[in-house]
Amino acid sequence: MFGKVNSALAILLASSALLTQAVVESKLVFAHYMVGTVDASTDHAKQDIDGAISVGFDAFALNVGSPDADWAKNTAQQLFDYAGTKDFKLFFSFDFYGSSDISVHKKLYDQFKDNKAYLRYGSGNKPVVSSYSGGGVGADVWRNFRDQNNVYLIPNPEAAENYYQNPATFFQNWGSALDGVFSWETAWPADSDKPTNVSSSQDEAVKKAADAAQKTYMMGLSTLQYKHCCGDSWYKPGETNLPERITQILSLSPEFAEVITWNDAGESHYIGPTWKEGLTEEILQYGNAEKIPHDGWQPLISSFIDAFKAGSDASAMKPRTGNFAGAIWYRPVTKACTSSLPRFSNAALDAVNYAIVLPPSSSSSSLKIRISSGGTELTTRALQPGLNYDAVPGLRAGAQKLELLDGGGNVVATAGGGGDVTDTPGSGEGFCNYNYYVAGLK
Repeated sequence: MFGKVNSALAILLASSALLTQAVVESKLVFAHYMVGTVDASTDHAKQDIDGAISVGFDAFALNVGSPDADWAKNTAQQLFDYAGTKDFKLFFSFDFYGSSDISVHKKLYDQFKDNKAYLRYGSGNKPVVSSYSGGGVGADVWRNFRDQNNVYLIPNPEAAENYYQNPATFFQNWGSALDGVFSWETAWPADSDKPTNVSSSQDEAVKKAADAAQKTYMMGLSTLQYKHCCGDSWYKPGETNLPERITQILSLSPEFAEVITWNDAGESHYIGPTWKEGLTEEILQYGNAEKIPHDGWQPLISSFIDAFKAGSDASAMKPRTGNFAGAIWYRPVTKACTSSLPRFSNAALDAVNYAIVLPPSSSSSSLKIRISSGGTELTTRALQPGLNYDAVPGLRAGAQKLELLDGGGNVVATAGGGGDVTDTPGSGEGFCNYNYYVAGLK
């Protein structure tokens, strides 16, 4: 009798341990969240969390550039209060460009580390801490922080010596200071004055060394970079950066992926709302999600998240719901626009860009897309199951449209209706806006 009970108990405990291990070791996807002023009289914090849950994110990585500011503490409190009522987590990503003093970041971390909504990971169920920048802090500072606070540490130390040049040596020097690493800059092509595709070669090298050192690896997934404020302006290509990077991450299959970002209007790589109360008028000229929405990218990212967690590659991606997921995106201006251009503007293409995910069914192979720009058809081409994408040259002034056609040539879905493209700056702008209109396929 007792033997049977003990055996059953042992099986139950073993199963529980395996389940716990599976949860601990499951792949996770985060969204980088810029903590700015969020009006507590609104439900903006709730909308952000509900939106992220809908996409499929596991947590927000909270970037706090001014961790001792009252507005930062207030916004963090709103987020933690609401996340605690949902199946959603939060953790801090210390922004060392905002504040280089780790002790200031620690004070805010201490305020929320025991909150039930704070993300924990690893066999020790430790609170997670990451960073934006942090290589210059040095291994000793990170090691002391990790040991004294018992955290699961995934910083962004890519500015440290040997990180990209000799990753194996980097991990020899930094191995006891961290649990994993996060590469930020590899989410986009290197700065260039000509069109350049994003590369995963540096990710491959660092991940290989991380695996050998028994450390985890986090890759960044982003859409573009365009900034036109604060005394500077630059552009990193966004034509097909998102689907190219999706393909790379699914191929390398790291432990974590982080979308850059949920709401950074200043650099234009938001995929969610950009709340006006936390932004300057200068940024709102080009990074206002109400005027230039990016939520059309969200169904593609949902498909990516599902494939990432299933260990699938891009060819096996499928829509989370329905028979398709997709979008088109394009700049509001052609390259004929020459007023106040960003640095590296020559890397841009005059193209209508698209990505479409189709399910693994025989009917998917009969579907085609038709893309038009300024009333002129640019291409009609066949699609395949999984992820399809391209930058179609020929962007011109006027309306942009993508149509999904069935085998009989009938239109079954469209993407368009965003702002028209022009050859000159938009009304009242005085500069060539290199942010992107994004229109989801419906």
